[in-house]
Amino acid sequence: MPGQTRPMTFADEIVLAAGGETMRACYSCGTCVSRCIIPRRDPAYNPRRVFHMVGLGMREAVYEDMTIWHCTACDLCVAACPQEVRISDVIGALRESALAAGCTSPLETVVVDPILCAGCGTCVDLCPYEALSLAPRGMAQVSTVDHDHCMGCGCCVAVCPNNAIGGGEFTDRPILETMIEGLQARASPGREGGAY
Repeated sequence: MPGQTRPMTFADEIVLAAGGETMRACYSCGTCVSRCIIPRRDPAYNPRRVFHMVGLGMREAVYEDMTIWHCTACDLCVAACPQEVRISDVIGALRESALAAGCTSPLETVVVDPILCAGCGTCVDLCPYEALSLAPRGMAQVSTVDHDHCMGCGCCVAVCPNNAIGGGEFTDRPILETMIEGLQARASPGREGGAY
């Protein structure tokens, strides 16, 4: 009927959101996936598939897709995109939409030990995802983690002068165990290719 406006779709919401403006320019060529390092760790990672799902109105499936949580905004894809789609910005808009809908990040994130934290702010200054902030604790301040924005990159773990940040795979033990396993595999008899 003339004069009626169509209801806003999921794709409309994302295109109107900060960062989502270029999503509709994507024509699913796959350049972003070919440039990205994440598919080496997660073969299901595929921004073009997620953008197509947005166009189909598959909101819940998009929110559950690990693609919107794994993107680290390194922007290797952006420079190669023939349509100049700001892929990491669109994924950021999708992530923010998921958070606004009540979803939480499924990624393992760091944990700050408030007893060891000196409140120096080094981690806050370094975090590329603005996931850390200083919060008052008694007469002092300590670093706190926004678990929905932490990407688990470990930068804060590396720079903390008091070793106050860790948790999960961000502690020395799993790293040492992985190193020992690798060294043992290299030293095992019958290993092809010889010793290093």
